[in-house]
Amino acid sequence: MNARSRALPLLLLAAAAASLVPFIGYLTDDSFIYLQFAKHLVQGKGFSFNAGEPTYGATSPLWVFLLALTGKVLPLEAAAPRDASWMPALAWVAKAYGAVFHVLTVWLLTRIGRRLGWDEWTSLGLGLLIAAHAWAMRWALSGMESPLATACVALALYGLAGILLQGRPGWGTGMALGLASLARPECHLLAALGLLAVWAGAERGFRRAVELLGGVSLVLLPWLVTAWGWFHTVLPNTAAAKSGAWVRPGLAIAAIHAAFQIELVTDALPLALFVLVLAFGSRSTALPGTRGRRLFWSVCAAWPALLILTFALGGVQVVSRYLLPATPCVLLLGMASLRWVVATSAPRRYALALPVFLCAFTLQNALFTCLVGVPSTRAHTRGLRASLVSIGIWARDRTPPGASFAVPDIGAFGYYSDRPVLDLYGLVTPEIAPVVVREGYDAVVRRLLFEKAGRPDYLIDRHAVRARLADGGDETSPYRFIFAREIPNLGITRPGTYYYSVYAIDWKVVDRTRVRIARSGGVGRRGPIARGASGAYTDAGKTAHLRASPRRQASYIQWLILRGSSPVSGLVRAGPRCAAGSSDRSGSGRRSPPA
Repeated sequence: MNARSRALPLLLLAAAAASLVPFIGYLTDDSFIYLQFAKHLVQGKGFSFNAGEPTYGATSPLWVFLLALTGKVLPLEAAAPRDASWMPALAWVAKAYGAVFHVLTVWLLTRIGRRLGWDEWTSLGLGLLIAAHAWAMRWALSGMESPLATACVALALYGLAGILLQGRPGWGTGMALGLASLARPECHLLAALGLLAVWAGAERGFRRAVELLGGVSLVLLPWLVTAWGWFHTVLPNTAAAKSGAWVRPGLAIAAIHAAFQIELVTDALPLALFVLVLAFGSRSTALPGTRGRRLFWSVCAAWPALLILTFALGGVQVVSRYLLPATPCVLLLGMASLRWVVATSAPRRYALALPVFLCAFTLQNALFTCLVGVPSTRAHTRGLRASLVSIGIWARDRTPPGASFAVPDIGAFGYYSDRPVLDLYGLVTPEIAPVVVREGYDAVVRRLLFEKAGRPDYLIDRHAVRARLADGGDETSPYRFIFAREIPNLGITRPGTYYYSVYAIDWKVVDRTRVRIARSGGVGRRGPIARGASGAYTDAGKTAHLRASPRRQASYIQWLILRGSSPVSGLVRAGPRCAAGSSDRSGSGRRSPPA
């Protein structure tokens, strides 16, 4: 290897690391979920979001353990800083790992190119594609697990190419697939695809498949046994909390539409070239001659498609980081398609076509990063600190240690507040997940359907309307508005100002209103309606259940709570009192000062 061959990859890796600087301050609310789990592991409070309450609320256990182990080994302060402007020490650890795994992915893609037999410039170009990729750069320093999952997938693809093309053993590839599955649970699908490809096309396929399965099991089985012992489940709560419902056409179409939008923003050129191959390529010209190569490219094509299909069937609200583990395959297909298009149309022009393709791809992604990615992430991070982080610090300083909060976005608030959280989307409160999927977030908040999981002292509502649940003229409303903080956007796909409004909840109002309903009787019923020990509403003197569905019962009861069937005086008007000067009852829509 000459000096140039050594210098160019190093230059590419240095450029990939330098390109991440604009995102160095970026954090999301989900980043703090991982920091909270890691903090509690470091502090000896278990794999939990609420201290001492084990729950499989982290999508990537591998990422949690990696952060926690580093927090244990290094002399770091795991607790949240007192000031919102300071970056938590564990967040710096997450960012450092993200940068390392991003650079590792760049290097691995260049090695995959060489293993496929491509020339040096094509292999370096493949690494440049992921180094310039707008979504890869955006999430590398976010504190999320995305760069870890992408690096594990790239390592697995490198090993899979070695098995199918060179007959190498499968243990290492299996372990890489197992790590990818612990980084993102969807990567189980890639492990299944790899196992089928090795069994069907590798030299001594059965033996290699057993080796690959052994490697996967060596990594996965200990965690699956541990997860069952801790949580009595082997699937993270996100499997229910972040999906809508299985096989609903409307949600499936929305998921596919979102996935295509995300992909076209960054990968329009590779996908266009791949479509050309599908449209005009023939079996003799487009497909490689050896069975192993055909199966490798089949896995590369099937993995992104299967990933999107799974999200669509589950009704998942797709965001860009969910698709990042499939990005190495998309870029591999794009580069292979470029080689085929040039070879079949202008074989002597490849030396010109390659830099043109790389420049066009880099320009598209750089424009999106500069015009959309960087401004959006900076505005979001400032808003996160001014809203949820600020509210978390207020809760930590102004509420009793045992005060509990119902929150839709739990990460930053939970990390800074050190207060028990009831997750309104079910990530760490799994019994809420089916309720919010079936009824919707607004119904859960307006009808207090979260009571199923507990009676929190406070509610933090997220909505485009400030203090929307406050009704100063209705004494029977259980919500007392305290203050609100705004955030300029919830991400690129959710622009516009949102408000986090804080309310105290007076459960005495709820209970007294229910007693009044029970004594006054139901609409269209004979005689009064009483609530039995089982919780069912029955006619007095009878055991027949009220025929209305539970949903209609809850709707009617909450309508009476919010509207009031008669004036009620003497009710306690507020929940737990806050320290003097901690509330903002002005009702104005002015911007709250940054925390």
